[in-house]
Amino acid sequence: MDKFVIASTGVSMNYMPHYIAKEQGFFKEVDLDVTTNVPIPWTNALDQIDSGAAHVVEGGMWVPIIYYNRVKEYKTFAKLSSRCPLVLVSRQPVGTFDWKMLEAKKVLIAGGDGASHGLFILGCAQEAGVDMNKVTVINNFTASMLLKLFLGGFGDIIAMQPDMAAKLAKEEKGYIMADLTVHGGNCPWSVYYGTPEFLANSNNLAGRFTYALQKATDLLLAKDASEFGDIIQKYWPTVDLSYGVDMINLFRKEGMWSESVQVDRAIIDRWQKFIVYGHLIDQPIAHEAIVDDKPYEYAANMSRK
Repeated sequence: MDKFVIASTGVSMNYMPHYIAKEQGFFKEVDLDVTTNVPIPWTNALDQIDSGAAHVVEGGMWVPIIYYNRVKEYKTFAKLSSRCPLVLVSRQPVGTFDWKMLEAKKVLIAGGDGASHGLFILGCAQEAGVDMNKVTVINNFTASMLLKLFLGGFGDIIAMQPDMAAKLAKEEKGYIMADLTVHGGNCPWSVYYGTPEFLANSNNLAGRFTYALQKATDLLLAKDASEFGDIIQKYWPTVDLSYGVDMINLFRKEGMWSESVQVDRAIIDRWQKFIVYGHLIDQPIAHEAIVDDKPYEYAANMSRK
């Protein structure tokens, strides 16, 4: 079997197709021995693919976009999840969510784990016509620091991972304002990317991996999350199983995982618009410059055999 090493930016429920492919033996079926590590800090994942210590990064597509023609060329070849899993929690209960509720509020968005959280939330707000001059954004701190500040009375709204948001709501320390899986729309939230050199000379490692990922995604979309209770318990042992099942079923219902793992143009166009809003690029980058479709095409051909 061929080694296939992933440098991941974390362990998250929206990565579920990866875990299913691993636990159901789909990677082994295509002769891949897949291992994953989570570097600390996560930016060491880039060093790993540059050095060849890892084959690909599992994380946000914003990195290949903003690095293009500046730092390093990376290419995305498969999409893992298509929605932002974050939840907005407010200090006071609110009615039906509208993005203009962010106006005249102090919004806490962690910046220590990368740019995607702020880019996405503020991009959605701007897309919805929010007057951004009326929104105060605090994103200078890590998620744990912002949570402590929020609990100490600082800020009006905080963006959180869904398990922490549910915990705050249960303890009546905050109120669920908006689940961005529902209210955020499509984006290439989590993808796989690597160097052009790896993708060009890999004995179809990326294509075989993409085939297994597609097979796992198909299975996940076809089955109730309760069918994967053992995987949920293995990867999130401290999370109540019923909560994990409900969260993954919500993700299934709201489009966290699309039918195809191909990185389609429409989803990238919207994401690049948000990155332009965030002043990190001046204009969208051509699809072919940041996406390699050949691994997906290889996987599609495997499926037809």
